[in-house]
Amino acid sequence: MQVASLDETDKRLIQALQINPRARWASIAPIIGVDSVTLARRWERLSEHGLAWVAGHPGPEARGPSAILEIEAEPGATPEIAQTLAADAEAFTIDHTAGGRDLLAVVGARDLDALSEYIMRRMRGLSGVRATRTLLLSSPFTDAGQWRLRSLSADEAASVERTIDAPVAARGEVEPQLEHDLLHVLGHDGRATVTSISRELGVGQRRVREAFATLSAQGRLVVRTEVARAHSGWPVHAWYFLRVPAAAAERVGSAMTRLSEVRMAVSTIGPYNLVLSVWMRALADVQRLEVAIEEGVPGVSIADRSVVLQSLKKEGRYLRTGGLATDVMVPMQT
Repeated sequence: MQVASLDETDKRLIQALQINPRARWASIAPIIGVDSVTLARRWERLSEHGLAWVAGHPGPEARGPSAILEIEAEPGATPEIAQTLAADAEAFTIDHTAGGRDLLAVVGARDLDALSEYIMRRMRGLSGVRATRTLLLSSPFTDAGQWRLRSLSADEAASVERTIDAPVAARGEVEPQLEHDLLHVLGHDGRATVTSISRELGVGQRRVREAFATLSAQGRLVVRTEVARAHSGWPVHAWYFLRVPAAAAERVGSAMTRLSEVRMAVSTIGPYNLVLSVWMRALADVQRLEVAIEEGVPGVSIADRSVVLQSLKKEGRYLRTGGLATDVMVPMQT
């Protein structure tokens, strides 16, 4: 299927939703410069074609430990391994890469024992796996939910930020079943209205609002906007694996967040102690950014890097060619 590229208004709309994923059309229409009806139609088209989407995910307080799982495959085995892993709730994100690993998966479980059991059991059950390496994720410096397209001016972005509702204090606890059901609905459509959620779950609207506010305040629910990489203006995705002196790790990690290409920077436990996920405008930027990092941050050594050939799954959602979203969602294990 032919998919139209994003125009500048599309990108401005997407960035506005990156800042405030559940913004009301009427509140952001004056900032973007088109009327609310047009915004709603544009978003319907973007969503329908998988060019952009909003989804709710378990927040950091609801997730157990996570790891980057690097997989080297026997010749020809990569597609089957990726397809098998994609069906697992424990495998959040799966990238097919070129470099020192054939597949890179971000995996997670409720605790370290469960994570270890999943990795060992799953690898034993997969034919065609030549070798694996596990990097336990430690402290995130930034994640993809904070990355922006940069199509809005600083003043416009600040105006969108002012449309975000003031934080509401957590009110007690949310029943596990309601939390589960709410995450399921928002995982498929992070912009689902309170009215539609109430109707689907058979729960009163006030209860839905209070549960949403409480889970967000507790860090158990995050809603974020994604964009198909190939159509974003930043079509090249690469992973960098860094070795940094322990005493400088905090400083270096913070410095990495100031690079416009960096979508995720996280300290890890393993053969590397800092991992970056970056989007770039051209393949030539892979080496340029590497040089900029090593020259600009003394003491940093880029031990390895991999360019993503295809992203197969992202935060539980299956992707098709070009990083376009599908309607298939596997709720993440927490």
